[in-house]
Amino acid sequence: MDFLKLLFVVLPGLFLVLGLILAGLSLSASLRRRRSMTGWVHTSATVTGNLHGADGPASNGRDRFAPSYEFADTRGQRWLGQSDIYSRDQAIIGTTIPVAYNPANPAESTLPVFVIAKGRMATGLILVTFGVLAITMFASLSW
Repeated sequence: MDFLKLLFVVLPGLFLVLGLILAGLSLSASLRRRRSMTGWVHTSATVTGNLHGADGPASNGRDRFAPSYEFADTRGQRWLGQSDIYSRDQAIIGTTIPVAYNPANPAESTLPVFVIAKGRMATGLILVTFGVLAITMFASLSW
């Protein structure tokens, strides 16, 4: 019976570890992105279109959209940009969205989002929750 109890504690522990790894990878990618954008200027941009694709990052075969936009830098010069962040929803053409751009090279611009691997983060948090609850439940059993 001790082997069975150990199995029911170790197996959820593996889910817990896997979930922590996935969440950690998502957070590290987000922090690396934030660090690389230090010093970038935040402004607003007007949506001019949407890049549509089913094979973009994080698409899983579903339709994904990345907005194309136009913004003005601090000197008033207009720039066109394309987001590298895909989402399920299309941005409505003509609406205003927040944009961050590199003042040394305004051609480098993107949407200022923090969590970029939302699916990986969600999966990791679900696995962590399952692991913690299962370990708590099975460890408290007195066989």
